[in-house]
Amino acid sequence: MDVGLKRELERKVRAGERLTREDGIALQESDDLAWLGALAHEVRTARHGDVAYFDGTRAGGGLALGFGGRRERAADVDAMLRFREEWDGRVQAAVPTGDRSLSGLEVLKAFAVARLLLDNVPHLKVLRGTYGDRTAQLALQHGADEIDGPDGDEVVELVQDAGFRPVRHDGDYTVVRAYDGPDPARRDEPQAMRL
Repeated sequence: MDVGLKRELERKVRAGERLTREDGIALQESDDLAWLGALAHEVRTARHGDVAYFDGTRAGGGLALGFGGRRERAADVDAMLRFREEWDGRVQAAVPTGDRSLSGLEVLKAFAVARLLLDNVPHLKVLRGTYGDRTAQLALQHGADEIDGPDGDEVVELVQDAGFRPVRHDGDYTVVRAYDGPDPARRDEPQAMRL
């Protein structure tokens, strides 16, 4: 992707303009995961700050949004746009789901593109059981703002290790408990993603 197109996409995202199918395909075809992840993280941070949510009562919630596999990248974008239109204002969380054969790059790119295209879906949830703890933590840096799992202390530590402040919510996204953020005395200071 050339620099001019990147700057135009950044402008649209920062202005709050709804991205088009062509924009989504350009994002999906970008080989610059650092840029894409940073842009999605910027949107995520503007919406949720340094908070990463988890539901302490159950490991469900949200509507599945399939991606990857053998279909073309444009099909993933089309699926996201259908999701955006069909569930406009009627769903709290999207759960991007791909199979375990996908690379970490594909998973992180899907979360970043979903965050940028699904401007009307408040939460983007990553499933630890599907991608593993490390990829789930990285997804929080690439647009996801929620991690699954009622595992209490384990989820709190995963979120803190990823550089976020854990917040437990109930099924209606009402805050049940807010935890402290990362403990610099226990870990290295988390590094913010930047463009």
